[in-house]
Amino acid sequence: MKTIMAKGIIYVMTSTVSGLVKIGKTRTNEFEKRMRALEANGYYNVTGLKRFLAIEVENYSDKERLLHEIFSKHRVKNSELFALDENLVSRLLHSFDGRVIYPKPQIHKTKVKSKAIPSRQQHKRSNLHTKGLKKRDQISFIKDDSIRATVVDAHKVYYNGKNWSLSGLTLEIYENRGQANKSRSYNGYLHWKYKGQILKDIPDIK
Repeated sequence: MKTIMAKGIIYVMTSTVSGLVKIGKTRTNEFEKRMRALEANGYYNVTGLKRFLAIEVENYSDKERLLHEIFSKHRVKNSELFALDENLVSRLLHSFDGRVIYPKPQIHKTKVKSKAIPSRQQHKRSNLHTKGLKKRDQISFIKDDSIRATVVDAHKVYYNGKNWSLSGLTLEIYENRGQANKSRSYNGYLHWKYKGQILKDIPDIK
């Protein structure tokens, strides 16, 4: 007898904290309701959640569990939040055989499409490179100048033998110091500095 595998949606949401995403699942007919609730109310003390990618797949519970296991080292304890770049999660999720639910395919004339600005474009514009930092530049932790990380690319730094997102490394350092906040989420640009200036305060290059 052929086994019928339940179909459902695995989704990825971004947050106002750079490099912090939510990976979750929901039934297909409850997707819109779930997204509206998370976008309006936040999750685990993290607000500003926005849908980024959603794919309908078979056996969705097991596949969501697989994603959580793969990214377990980046997981915020007891939550569905992960200190990851959303595009990395997107590439893995796209490898599943499924149907993209969000973003919906755009059916516009060329003239109309040229005016459209992707909702994530503004958020993605600010990164280490737009702050003027280059590969191999060093940044220091605001509470301890002896803790330094080396810029790898626009979104990653190298520290203690690993590549990190700024938010993930910030959480790691605070955990090691026993000072992690209750939400266990950080905007790394507020906790690192370059040449004495906090990254958040460095103007983006136009």
